[in-house]
Amino acid sequence: MLFLGTEKYPKVGEFQSYISQHGGTNNAWTGTEHTCFFFDVTPNAFENALDRFSQFFTAPLFNEEALDKERQAVDSEYKLKLNDDSRRLYQVNKEVINPDHPFSKFSVGNLDTLGDRDGKSIRDEIVEFHHSQYSADLMTLTLFGPQSLDAQQVWVEAMFANIPNHHLRGKSIDVPISTKESTGILVQVEPIKEFRKLILTFPMPGMDKHYGVKPLSYFAHLLGYEGEGSLMLQLKNEGWITSLSAGGGASGSNYRDFTVSCTLTPQGLNHVDDIIQAVFQYLSMIKQDGLDEWRYLEKQAVLESAFRFQEPSRPMDLVSHLVINMQHYQPDDTIYGDYKMAGYDEQLQRSLLQYLTIDNVRVTLIAKG
Repeated sequence: MLFLGTEKYPKVGEFQSYISQHGGTNNAWTGTEHTCFFFDVTPNAFENALDRFSQFFTAPLFNEEALDKERQAVDSEYKLKLNDDSRRLYQVNKEVINPDHPFSKFSVGNLDTLGDRDGKSIRDEIVEFHHSQYSADLMTLTLFGPQSLDAQQVWVEAMFANIPNHHLRGKSIDVPISTKESTGILVQVEPIKEFRKLILTFPMPGMDKHYGVKPLSYFAHLLGYEGEGSLMLQLKNEGWITSLSAGGGASGSNYRDFTVSCTLTPQGLNHVDDIIQAVFQYLSMIKQDGLDEWRYLEKQAVLESAFRFQEPSRPMDLVSHLVINMQHYQPDDTIYGDYKMAGYDEQLQRSLLQYLTIDNVRVTLIAKG
């Protein structure tokens, strides 16, 4: 809706047309707690493109005539994903968590959820949402271009200064994502495509404040190890799995899922309990003998090497990544924060073991039949 004209540039599609005519592209995405808008363009058109871009956040029109077209576009995207197994699993996770937590809400949109209600146009809700949530103190901005830093700063101050500040910084979610009903359970999902997967999910509090230490990366490093004596090799040699990964999961300001995910063989479907038992036996071994600084330093060295020898990114990929890092990290860590492991904290590591238990796990089995 923001792309549908502004007070200064009222023509619908004017921004996209300008970007396209000057060799660029533009897009946007919405995650669980953030929306990111980004574009690239030839350097000599950067200033004019940035002026058009800034108007989305200072004076959008929310063109009512183009509203239905956008609604149809969102509905089409929703229908396109109905048979996408990853999207279906994402929605299943929303169904089994605390229904009072914002993450449980429907995350896309269709003709029903975006329809007019009680004689009022959905446009009224959109305008109100923009007014209440698009606040300068919640926003971050990243620029990349050949112009000097001084020149870019002048542009930003002139073009973005009029974004209203509703003083929303520090807002938080106090509702827990997990309840007794959402852990200690088995969820069985029948996929559209033919594949078999076992996922153990351990809900935890938000981890943003620990980004500089990355305690969960330590556990992921141990559980996801593929060498001699590893959990993966043990289960693979039994013929039960073909791969194992650990660490990834849904995350937000007050929650972080830690997962252990196994791709199962047909034989593995008959040994789900054995696989789960093996995971908890391995966790028990970590609790007893696996907390050592040298293991942390090993993972630290891997990330440090990844930072030093990373491949150059496309400018648009770089700015859209860094602008989100600015939401999570201290200013000095905007570039380095993804790789930073400042030091081993055994007390912190041990405190997180309380979440890696049988009482705090949700088991998801994905398989045909």
